[in-house]
Amino acid sequence: MDGYTILGALLIFFGIFIYITWFGFSIKVESDKANKSEIKINPYDNQSFSRKLIDKKNHKVGFFDLGNHILIAGMILLVVFVSMNVD
Repeated sequence: MDGYTILGALLIFFGIFIYITWFGFSIKVESDKANKSEIKINPYDNQSFSRKLIDKKNHKVGFFDLGNHILIAGMILLVVFVSMNVD
């Protein structure tokens, strides 16, 4: 097993993870549409852009508390750098 096999397996796992998450969210949205017919306005939409990126509801959470998001961005950067340096 070489590095490209591991990298390929990680990319496939990452893609499957994103698809399953998207599929579950779309099922939840369709379920909510079926249960409620009224339009709801989110009170957190009026916040700043940085608050929307980090966490709208919890003001104690900062940029460095986003461990999973930083790991995902790091994995994407790793794939980009490895693919750029292939001979």
